[in-house]
Amino acid sequence: MTDLGKFIPVTEADFELVYSVYMDDSINPYMSFEKIPKQVFQACFDLMINRDEFVFYDENGVRVGIYSMTYGQWRKRHVATIGALAIFPEHQGKGIAYRMMEAVFDHLRALNIKRFELIVESDNPKAIHLYKKLGFEIEGTLRSYLKRDSDEVPVDDYVMSILL
Repeated sequence: MTDLGKFIPVTEADFELVYSVYMDDSINPYMSFEKIPKQVFQACFDLMINRDEFVFYDENGVRVGIYSMTYGQWRKRHVATIGALAIFPEHQGKGIAYRMMEAVFDHLRALNIKRFELIVESDNPKAIHLYKKLGFEIEGTLRSYLKRDSDEVPVDDYVMSILL
């Protein structure tokens, strides 16, 4: 992995912190998994830690956000896909997600990535607003894509992207 500046790679030693963030009430509804015991979350963590990037976002020496990223291969090597993005609960509502994403854009441009994509739940208006403000566009709808245990019916997800 290249030098990420404000980004710090997640390591096995960070399991407890990552678990506490992803199980938080303000974050977990938008993850791909329910609130689960640590031993079950370990399998999710192992998948994320083996992605192309799994990093904390640091501002002024404080870890305030986290995301995972995968990069396309061969004919899609110009594509990056973000997943499992979260701002730590105590730092939400301070513009950190916007600044983090701008730093991600700079990082991706340095890697010659031309397309940046993501999937977001249609019932996550704060994230959708952020992504649109950053220039992402909705490309399509994945109908009845995500079913939380607490939902009577699955929610739609949006595929969004931006060309860098």
